[in-house]
Amino acid sequence: MEKITAQVGDFVEPDEWRIGETLDKADDFSDGSFPGCQFRMHSYTADADLAVNIKVTGKPHLHGYDRYKSHCKIEFVGDGEPSTFAGGWIYTKQRS
Repeated sequence: MEKITAQVGDFVEPDEWRIGETLDKADDFSDGSFPGCQFRMHSYTADADLAVNIKVTGKPHLHGYDRYKSHCKIEFVGDGEPSTFAGGWIYTKQRS
């Protein structure tokens, strides 16, 4: 299996969250205070779509029939303030 990269539709579960979320397509917006992002991820706690960048940092582990999970680093992209970071898991479907 090739190296995992995050894609729209993958499921991400940040550490310390009780439930994860699916990655959605990001808009192409950026300006002087917001550099843009790879994805959007909804937070039901904040009731907001958060701008995130995902870097897969671990090797894939089989998780079910056709799903893999890997450690990842999640950047919550700051808008006019510094970004914050968290670890977590990304769940992906097998890709050929």
